[in-house]
Amino acid sequence: MTPHQLPALPPTFVGREAELAKLSALADRARDGQAIAVVIVAGAPGVGKTALAVLWAHRQRERYPHGDLYCDLHGYSPGPPSTPHEALAGFLTALEVPGKMIPRSLEAKSALFRSLVNDRRFVIVLDNVTSPDEVRALLPSTPGCFVMVTSRSSLSGLVVRNGAHRITLDMLTPAESEALLRKVIGRERADGEPGAIGDLAGLCGHLPLALRIAAERVAAHPYLRLADLLGELTTEARTLDALETGDDEMSALRPVFSWSYRALDPETARVFRVLGLHPGPTISVAAATVLTGSPAVDVRRRLDNLTGGCLLFEVERERFRFHDLLRVYAKERVEAEETADERENAAKRLLEWYLAGADSADRVLTPMRRRSPLGLTTDVSGLLDFGSYGDALAWCEAEQPNLVASVHAALAADWPEIACRLPLALWAFFTLRKPWADWIATYKAGVEAARRCADPFSEASLLAGLGIAHRDLCRFEEALEYLGSALALRRMIGDAWGQGQALISLGIAYHEQGEFAEALGHHGEALAVFQELDDEWGVAQTLHFLGLTNHELGRFEKAYETLREALDIRHRIGYRYGEAESLVGLALVFQKIDRSGESGGHLDRALEIRREMGDRYGEAAALDHLGQLWAATGEVTSAKECWRDALKIFTELGAPRAADVYARLQRIS
Repeated sequence: MTPHQLPALPPTFVGREAELAKLSALADRARDGQAIAVVIVAGAPGVGKTALAVLWAHRQRERYPHGDLYCDLHGYSPGPPSTPHEALAGFLTALEVPGKMIPRSLEAKSALFRSLVNDRRFVIVLDNVTSPDEVRALLPSTPGCFVMVTSRSSLSGLVVRNGAHRITLDMLTPAESEALLRKVIGRERADGEPGAIGDLAGLCGHLPLALRIAAERVAAHPYLRLADLLGELTTEARTLDALETGDDEMSALRPVFSWSYRALDPETARVFRVLGLHPGPTISVAAATVLTGSPAVDVRRRLDNLTGGCLLFEVERERFRFHDLLRVYAKERVEAEETADERENAAKRLLEWYLAGADSADRVLTPMRRRSPLGLTTDVSGLLDFGSYGDALAWCEAEQPNLVASVHAALAADWPEIACRLPLALWAFFTLRKPWADWIATYKAGVEAARRCADPFSEASLLAGLGIAHRDLCRFEEALEYLGSALALRRMIGDAWGQGQALISLGIAYHEQGEFAEALGHHGEALAVFQELDDEWGVAQTLHFLGLTNHELGRFEKAYETLREALDIRHRIGYRYGEAESLVGLALVFQKIDRSGESGGHLDRALEIRREMGDRYGEAAALDHLGQLWAATGEVTSAKECWRDALKIFTELGAPRAADVYARLQRIS
């Protein structure tokens, strides 16, 4: 009798076309006698490993005329796992070996099994395997058979010693997730609430098990609206409870996750749950080390263990992420197994580490900026020390979502000192990269935090930053309100330097609205403040913007004098960002006086500095001005090239200035 042990076809399988094709290609190679085909189908709990293996095996039964063998080794089930002895005994029985003829020793069972499948074609599925040693005795020794091993672990030992291939399953795509939900719920009901299916798929994290559980719950209750379930799932703390079926332990997410969790050694389990305190979407090895308080070498090993067990995913070198539902589970475990003091100390240590890292990067990106003490309260080990400008900028870019999340986490935890100082430490990065939404959101949170901890200095700085961000977006009414509030607060606390800076920012806002008299008045006040303070940076800053305003008023010689003086100071004190600004300003003035031939050289140098600094907005602005210069001299092709590059950057940044560049391109085309 031909054995057919495969479980029934999964009723709601969708997608995975690429993985199915890869399995078929590997089977073709084995059929040609090249090698024994052993394939590991790895992935997170509930991602559909078994479903993929079983479906492919069912579809390929004609290819394997001698039958299919299946064994669930229960590696992640609540009870004891099956042993290789038990698995081989089941296979031998299926191959019609009488019970009294089945050998007692594992070696003898394995040898008999290999003999019986020699020169025959079987597909063999070994499900829920936790280690290579569980399956080695179950592997045929000659080509022709095709073995699929499903596991939450990567089973690297099978790859190294047995030549296995690995296919790692990720979550379903949004389209596949919606297709699965419709298949279970029914198209008519699924489409009856527009948009609900997509929302439900997203809240389930596109995890097949979660999608099936949610869909079955809806299907089993014909009067339960999708909106009702969405309401339950929206509250993260209730997510896992809402996905419990209540009658089948294997189909509930919490037990499925817990079986993997309980299989971890104690220290790896601790790393898993403590990572649940991380507020952002990805976790670097350095951040994990700070959060756990363990040595970096040990943490890296534990992260590898979690990745191998599909409880964590490595998204790039030294950076990891949770699946959304696994993050919820990790948070549950840390709440249950770590004391309140342990949780608070770990979370605060991490947030202060991010604050110290952002401040360290900011000191490299804008070394002359005024700063206040960070006021760290924890022993933050492994402080970051950036060796170069590029390193500092790259770290900020990589950590941007985590830094933003840390601001909001600090505010929610009522650590207002962190929540108001971290946005300020991101000033240089925000002004260079212009992520306006994050900039505004974090600065608003910072203002609330500064008021909570009665820190008017930080509050004024944050209000000024909000004014500048809104000014960049041409939202001038809001910009003037924020900047006016900042100036009033600076005056109230007697911060003369801050008053000068606020006056400059207000002057720029008026300049950009064409109110040049107001702009000159504010810049003049600012210049007097900085001259009295004998602050070269502030003097140069004010002279630069006085020059730009005089240029707009047609006072070109005056504009040249002030911009030249600003450039000289900025170059002498090493303020490269300002140097590039003044080079652009002088280039504009040169086009109005008898030195127009020097404009291109100044703009090229400004563009070079902007690119070296990673200042994308400044780069686009320099390109825009270069385009205007080329257009004025009749070099239409060069002008178009500059404007296209500028438009691309402005559009990517979401800058209002993109519309002006687009209009220029249209006119010249």
